[in-house]
Amino acid sequence: MSETGRGDNPLQDPSVRYRCYHPAELLVAEGHFASVYSAKQFYADPNFDYDFYIFHRPSAAREGFTAVMERLRSRGKTLIADYDDLIFGDEDVALQSAAVKNGTLSPDRAVAAFASNLAGLREFDRAVTSTVPLKQRLAESNPGATVVVQPNVIPPSILDVHADLETYLVPRPHTAIGYFAGTKSHDQDFPIVADALHRVLMERPDLTLMIVGPVAVPQALAALPNVTTAPVVNFLRLPGLMTMCSTVIAPLEVSVFNECKSRVKFLEAALSGARLLASPIPDMQDVGSGRIGLMETRDDWYEALSETPDYMSRKAQAIDNFAFLRNTCTVDALTTLWGAA
Repeated sequence: MSETGRGDNPLQDPSVRYRCYHPAELLVAEGHFASVYSAKQFYADPNFDYDFYIFHRPSAAREGFTAVMERLRSRGKTLIADYDDLIFGDEDVALQSAAVKNGTLSPDRAVAAFASNLAGLREFDRAVTSTVPLKQRLAESNPGATVVVQPNVIPPSILDVHADLETYLVPRPHTAIGYFAGTKSHDQDFPIVADALHRVLMERPDLTLMIVGPVAVPQALAALPNVTTAPVVNFLRLPGLMTMCSTVIAPLEVSVFNECKSRVKFLEAALSGARLLASPIPDMQDVGSGRIGLMETRDDWYEALSETPDYMSRKAQAIDNFAFLRNTCTVDALTTLWGAA
């Protein structure tokens, strides 16, 4: 179950899709019975008939948390905490969060939320994270826990559709760049690449930039004739929209939070066949530089955006990236926790 703001429709939460629905599909394919609840749904009417319970982003502040945990333990259930972002820690960590920087949470509310999440984490002796740096952070906060890394994946129900359609091979303008921001939390990240984009688009009027989502765009960039903006789209429409781009960008500012983030932008770009240019967070590095353009400096961004990849190299990379999605589509790491001591 997941602590999601989409309590009545958790499927609409990208984090819940990747950490709950996608693994659940793979577990069902292996013969398990799996269900997904929002925390709002589960705590209102808890079901005690499962063998394993995975709590995505558990919070001790949730009404009924302590009572439900005690009842599950008394019945000998296996309890696992799951994290895909650094959402726990002390006051110093909380005040550095994107939620505070972007004004999504006041400092006081952020500190309280991080403390409640930390208290929730410490109720578990088994945990799973989406990335290695997040595992390291979790281990520091809960040293006694057994922790494994289960990377985010695209499940067969989605892979098969796009394999049949050959979405990743759809011809597209080689001059089209796309930036897809699912949430406002990227307001601090976009400036990393904004100057390089502005320079390239001024120098190369044949290039175009499509910005999708609620990110703050500098006026000088938004005013360029080769820049378009659009609201965020449904996840199922995203691969089709990305086929309009030959290159997709994923800039991230340097922070302890972004270091813990996952390769989701790569998964989405690979599904659509777009080349990805990204900041070199560890989970992107683990995919391999042959599959992603890893941008260390602003000059790296400018040079890579100025390039026009030839059709054959782009196609070869698209094929390899889609094969990577297939080959990594497992929940093997997660299932090792079934028998953890």
